[in-house]
Amino acid sequence: MTIKSFGIEEALDIAIEAELKAQAFYVQAAVWVQDPHGRDLLGRLAAFEQHHYQKLTELVRSLQAEGQFIAYQPHTIDQFAPLAGGALPEEKAPAGMENEADILGQAIQMEKVAGERYRVLGDETADPAGQTMFRQLANEEQIHQRILEDEFFSLSNRGVWGWSGLYGE
Repeated sequence: MTIKSFGIEEALDIAIEAELKAQAFYVQAAVWVQDPHGRDLLGRLAAFEQHHYQKLTELVRSLQAEGQFIAYQPHTIDQFAPLAGGALPEEKAPAGMENEADILGQAIQMEKVAGERYRVLGDETADPAGQTMFRQLANEEQIHQRILEDEFFSLSNRGVWGWSGLYGE
């Protein structure tokens, strides 16, 4: 993806839609996962994606109204309370999401794609404030990816979630 091929507005529309989908995925995944540590982590990631969505929509409004990028302060996952899922815990996960490893694999892939999207936006944005914002967003997605990879390792090798809610990003 390049801004030159889409334009900043279209690139931001794609990013906003991806954040909404990621938030919905994490909310639902928190329902499918029975472990309280896993639910906590996935709920916090849902809240973080909601924050990204809010900041991107704020950026769109600012670019449309004033042609200005907004300031973006980096955050850590422990700054967000978990979003609660709306479905019943007994709801079965769809094919391809039958176990926690499948869920984590999907989440890792989403974070990789999001991080790359923001790196490209940062590289192709001329405005220094825009570069900073997109690089910070890319870094946050990379940290999320790392946390999820650590969880995947913990589940695969120890059979338990390692998340304690105090990751210390």
